[in-house]
Amino acid sequence: MRQENGLRFYSATDLVNYLGCAHATYNDVRQLTHPVEFAEDDEQAALLQEKGLEHEHAYLERLRSEGRVIVEIPSGDTLDAKIIATRDAMRAGADVVYQGALMAAPWHGFSDFLLRVNGVASSLGNFAYDVADTKLARTAKPKHVIQMCVYADLLGSVQGIEPPQMHVVLGDGNQVSLRTSTVRHYYNIARGRFESFVGAPTATSPEPCGHCQFCRWQATCQAEWEATEHLSLVANINSSQIEKLRDGGVTSLRQLAALKANVRIPNLQAETLARLRSQARLQVVRRDTGKNQHELLPPLPGRGFARLPKPSEGDLFFDMEGDPLYDLGLEYLFGFIHVDGGQERFTAYWAHDRIEEKAAFERALDFIVARLATYPDAHVYHYASYEESALKRLAMLHGTRETEVDNLLRRHKLVDVFKVVREGVRVSEPRYSIKNLEAFYLGSPRSGEVTTAGQSIVIYERFRRLGDRELLSQIEEYNKIDCQSLRQCRDWLTTLRPAGMAWPIEITPEQADPVREQKRIEAEQRSAALLKTLTDGCPDDDRRWRELLGHLLEFHRREAKPKYWAMFTRQEMSDEELVDDAECIGVLLQDHDRPVRPEKKSKVYSFTFPPQDFKMRVGDDVLRAGTLEPAGEIVSLEEDARRISLKIGPSRSPLANGASLIPTGPLGDQVLRAAIYRYAEAVIAGDTTRYTALTDIMRKTAPRLAGLAAGTPIIALGSELLAGSVAALKRLDQSYLLIQGPPGAGKTFTSSHAIVALLADGKRVGVASNSHKAINNLLKDVEAVAQEQSVTFRGIKKSSNEDQFFNGQQIGDTLKNEDATTRGHQLIAGTAWLFARPDLDQALDYLFIDEAGQVSLANVIAMGVSAKNVVLVGDQMQLAQPIQGTHPGGSGVSGLNHLLGGLATVPPDRGIFLAITWRMHPDICRFISDAVYDGRLQSDRSATQQRVNVASGQDEALAPTGVRFVAVDHIGCAQRSPPEAERLRQAFMTLLGTEWVDQRGEQNVLGLDDILVVSPYNMQVNHLRDILPSGARVGTVDKFQGQEAAVVLISMTTSSGEDLPRNIEFLYSRNRLNVAISRARCLSVVFASPRLLVITCHTIEQMQLVNTLCWAKQYSDQLATRGSTLPGIRSI
Repeated sequence: MRQENGLRFYSATDLVNYLGCAHATYNDVRQLTHPVEFAEDDEQAALLQEKGLEHEHAYLERLRSEGRVIVEIPSGDTLDAKIIATRDAMRAGADVVYQGALMAAPWHGFSDFLLRVNGVASSLGNFAYDVADTKLARTAKPKHVIQMCVYADLLGSVQGIEPPQMHVVLGDGNQVSLRTSTVRHYYNIARGRFESFVGAPTATSPEPCGHCQFCRWQATCQAEWEATEHLSLVANINSSQIEKLRDGGVTSLRQLAALKANVRIPNLQAETLARLRSQARLQVVRRDTGKNQHELLPPLPGRGFARLPKPSEGDLFFDMEGDPLYDLGLEYLFGFIHVDGGQERFTAYWAHDRIEEKAAFERALDFIVARLATYPDAHVYHYASYEESALKRLAMLHGTRETEVDNLLRRHKLVDVFKVVREGVRVSEPRYSIKNLEAFYLGSPRSGEVTTAGQSIVIYERFRRLGDRELLSQIEEYNKIDCQSLRQCRDWLTTLRPAGMAWPIEITPEQADPVREQKRIEAEQRSAALLKTLTDGCPDDDRRWRELLGHLLEFHRREAKPKYWAMFTRQEMSDEELVDDAECIGVLLQDHDRPVRPEKKSKVYSFTFPPQDFKMRVGDDVLRAGTLEPAGEIVSLEEDARRISLKIGPSRSPLANGASLIPTGPLGDQVLRAAIYRYAEAVIAGDTTRYTALTDIMRKTAPRLAGLAAGTPIIALGSELLAGSVAALKRLDQSYLLIQGPPGAGKTFTSSHAIVALLADGKRVGVASNSHKAINNLLKDVEAVAQEQSVTFRGIKKSSNEDQFFNGQQIGDTLKNEDATTRGHQLIAGTAWLFARPDLDQALDYLFIDEAGQVSLANVIAMGVSAKNVVLVGDQMQLAQPIQGTHPGGSGVSGLNHLLGGLATVPPDRGIFLAITWRMHPDICRFISDAVYDGRLQSDRSATQQRVNVASGQDEALAPTGVRFVAVDHIGCAQRSPPEAERLRQAFMTLLGTEWVDQRGEQNVLGLDDILVVSPYNMQVNHLRDILPSGARVGTVDKFQGQEAAVVLISMTTSSGEDLPRNIEFLYSRNRLNVAISRARCLSVVFASPRLLVITCHTIEQMQLVNTLCWAKQYSDQLATRGSTLPGIRSI
């Protein structure tokens, strides 16, 4: 930021800093008129700048060696001269412009490279330019993208169009390319906020944030916080609690400490306020006297000091160092302090890439296992959840030492000292990090080159850039001191432990079921042997897909592990934590209005429970938290009344009052795993006559159709879509075909007609999906089309219970696998567990897998063994299968994502894209098409007639058609937002009784069935049900996939990024937003806090997700300004 002759000029760095912290920008603006002296960059910063220039020049020489025409803009010229030289080079059509100067006042910037792209019409001619920047980092970051967005914006003003792509050339030589549209809207809103702020800067107060560590104003802000005793100094306080305290008149740590016990703060729970007040009181005493203070918390069973094992000579004190800046993160150091022969020793295992990470992980686990074998009563101590989570993730990621990690968890050998501290003692420090606790047992602050985890990451990144191994010595010394400190912390806690408290009972290996462990080891060894056989001596072209197949052998075992691990974790959770866990139902109380009743040999018990978000459903088997014993089957569940009934067998005792329910473990998967083994063994045997469709899927080759040359569109341009699809399927030559059906595009219509055509030709067809509901929906259309075309066949559907029966005319029902596999039916329907059976192996001509975007690649292979041709019908841009585990080598994706590799739409030579939606009005379709489907989706002309006849000015949230974004201000809301719900209710009541026109041009009146209300969270869903008329269609997006209505009202619920109850990837999911908006025929309205548009993103992927919501906001604004222009319609 600079100022010349009264004019201000802004750079990309200014925008990046603003997004990090508005107060930093406020200080920058003030600094223009009140200059401040800052220290010069240190030697390391200068060295990094030098390395950056070397990387930039290396890329320049690479471009030159490719024979490109390069124009270098002279560095010594004036800014105006550079700008002119850059534009001249672009008009002349240079292949590369190096250090191009761009200006569109008040913005200016210097792009490292402008790269010519041919075939893109612009004001320059039939070519345009992309932006490229070099970065020493090995992972592209949001700040890099924001910087390039500024350059792309400036470049667009020169060439008349937005640059198609932006490119980051990383320090390892790899290049990350992004479509500009996937981040443009996030940038537009960010830039608009920045310009408004600097145009009329409002005085801001400093608030702690993630930008502090990079900011030149950090020392200034820290001094102000200390002087004012800022509430952020209170340990374990969050920003939402700070806002609520301020609203209640409490603005400082000292005020909070002095608060009387009977004072209440609105919207802040009494228990939370009491904890914060006690914490502040301790800290004030420390600030006033300089003496460390601590107090023990009331003991609770299984909590706090009850977690602390009896010390053992063999105990290990464990700390890991990880680099989050490495692609997908890298765990680069595993450190242990241990005592041998009375002497303290330190053992470290290093890794600098993914291969070394696996080896270091294995060595670390082997070290732990050997230590515990020598000292059976020993434990592995760590501080906070990082180490345990990392060990789980690494075991699954690398497919190794999973049994060993299982044993550590099952036998409670990993001891989180932070949990002991958090639940057992309160201290006078502003944080509960181990560094802060050192004041109680070390007496003096630690010294050394590295003293924080953040510093270790920075120094490790320097090592990766500079190669100076002395930097590693500094990190290793820091890790060693952390491990030593952990040991001393454990010793200190042991002295505080209440006298007479019993030590936790040891779980021996025998109690951990050695038979099951041996079976796991044998299965792991068999998979490892098959993987080796699959890849030994195979051609390089086959190695990648054969390795992937080897990883699929263990997919189901890896996928099951997090569910087992979650059971162990929930076993130790408090009632409060279980209430907050949406997978559970916490604190059941006997329902005295509903006495116990018998049901055959079992009894049904009824309970009530407090308000909470939950996912359990009728028919689920559940466990008792704490003991993991069966708690029975849920036979009724009333969400609004918060009542539940459980059927408990005669061998089980009834639940105690106050008990909590947790989910059971995963379903049995042996039949699925066996099917993948059969396919792998056929590949090893060189059998090329069986499972050719699966091999085509694994290899990602183009579908093989009789008489169709490779690279040719599967449906010829201009062909009728349905007829072309059926003809293509009939020509499928023991291969696969992908049919992508966007919302309302008729994938069920297409599938049912194709299935009936194949049945009419005498083919044997299977119909599968993840859910019986999806299977029944497709079977309903199959029977209807068959009746319409007078096609008869014999079909059967296998279900798990009678509630899942289809009850059709030509399709019977059974609960027995044998009925479906042995009676010669022409159509067979069921889930993967049916089609993976060996008695159906290669028995079908075609297998249709519906909702294939929700089916894992492993399950596609498992059920695909049943058929000669596999048809994947679905849409990877709608709801995906939730993957629990961490899977190596791309083995954790859906079949569709495996084949498409991240593409939003299937290419014409790789599958069929159903490009016409009969549901969405063009004003909705245009947004969905551009934001999700590469602009390929169009509305049928009949959809243009649809509209809601809302009067102008009736409600600003409403319009006849399109996507509307309605900002609702609120704070502190996570999974429930009454202000947003009330604003939605007002729109809902306005809509009820309003006329709307359907696709036939007929007038209708909007009723309860014509409006869908969607929220990401069950808690908001329940609140909306309470305030909307009885019978309103309210639910999460998962409930409404496949459904539609004239109008959809969407409540995003969460107030801000700091209030997110889960992660950005959930709330901002492009797939979920796509499904929610696209349920509507006429109008979709998104109600959201405006602060959701300005959330801080830590990855480019997060930035792209938030971009979609920003896009909806900007699209809404454009529609409101310009009105509907109805592009993107196809004629009938």
